[in-house]
Amino acid sequence: MVATDDLAALEARLRAVEDELAIRRLILSYGPAADAGLATLAASVWQEDGLYDWDANGAPHVGQAGVEAMLLTDPHQTLTKEGVGHVATPPLIELDGDEAIALTYSQIIRLDAESGRFYLWRLSAVRWDLVREGGSWAVKRRTNRLLDNTAAGRELFGATLKELRGVDAR
Repeated sequence: MVATDDLAALEARLRAVEDELAIRRLILSYGPAADAGLATLAASVWQEDGLYDWDANGAPHVGQAGVEAMLLTDPHQTLTKEGVGHVATPPLIELDGDEAIALTYSQIIRLDAESGRFYLWRLSAVRWDLVREGGSWAVKRRTNRLLDNTAAGRELFGATLKELRGVDAR
């Protein structure tokens, strides 16, 4: 017979695995939905008032409506029609009850119409702040920073990893 403490520990471990899988599914669903032109579905991973902080110099998109509106803009629609893929790496997830933080790389791959070849157009560091609402996970805030010579992407990764690990590492 399994002891009550053992059963509770097993249930906690199973819930953590299920939470990680749900968060992974949520994060990895955004790109295919955006590329398929399913703006409402792509935006549905955000809280109603969640933020998509996609540009260090621009205003964030606010809520599902703001993300959906961005996906429906002419520039984004042109990108998808010309051949683009939003590719996220598997997330590094840190759970804390009904909140989680995940880190991914975001790669935007574009088609060069002249050569017919795809190339990496944009590479970003991404921090996802997530919350469980009514039994489901949602994006509270997504922060993207380019991994370029501004150091913003490296700083986002570094600050988040230090926060998660509780260290002041170099």
